[in-house]
Amino acid sequence: MINFLKKIFAFFNQKNNIMIAYKLLHDVLLLLLLSFVAILIAEGALPGLVSSHISLVRLVIIILVVLGIIIFIGKNFQISYEKPNIKKSRLLPALVLFAFLLIGNSLLKFAFWENLIITLLTLFLFFLFYQIIFSSENK
Repeated sequence: MINFLKKIFAFFNQKNNIMIAYKLLHDVLLLLLLSFVAILIAEGALPGLVSSHISLVRLVIIILVVLGIIIFIGKNFQISYEKPNIKKSRLLPALVLFAFLLIGNSLLKFAFWENLIITLLTLFLFFLFYQIIFSSENK
């Protein structure tokens, strides 16, 4: 076991190997985020089916650990990126309708008026986040 750890530390002592790991962690993060979105959509479509078999908390913790490692390596090697230019999309109404249906479906155990209030408040918060993101683009 100690020899194995020494080999791992020797591998990561070289800058090229750390950069390869950094780039691979980006790919791992993308795959984790895509699987997280797919699991959330499945959970929204069929509430309780996925969460009874897969712990979403573990997946979130893994995503945060991978993101933390990426940030740590990026800060040590002074890697920075330009702020992306976010453009408004024509898909927003379709995404809002899809989100409304998923949120409403996941709250079927509530009464209709409770479900409607929670869904509308959630969509209102999404709208506020959308405005915050795109208001900084105009300044």
